[in-house]
Amino acid sequence: MNTTSDADRDRLLRTEGILAGLLRHGALFAAGWLVLGMAGGLLERGVSSSDAGATVWDRCLTIGIALLIALPVLRVALMMVIFAFERDFRFAAISAAVLIIIAAGFVAGAL
Repeated sequence: MNTTSDADRDRLLRTEGILAGLLRHGALFAAGWLVLGMAGGLLERGVSSSDAGATVWDRCLTIGIALLIALPVLRVALMMVIFAFERDFRFAAISAAVLIIIAAGFVAGAL
């Protein structure tokens, strides 16, 4: 057996496990915030649609949605760190460029 290819395969599996864990646990964490916001809003307001302004439950929903939106960005940032740690500077630079493009999109959207 070629130990170099085994080491590469093990590193790839470890990297995929880290990324899968980030997405899995992040999605569950965001879903928890969403469930908390929806359940709290239903318990507080009942089934009626009276709107008394932003409540803590609305903020929970906002946090959950923001976390879901942030997960892909966190994935790119994590990939940049992993590539830099593995001294694959070409892909680290590509990941950094993607993060810069995403940040520029956020800034352009905010203006």
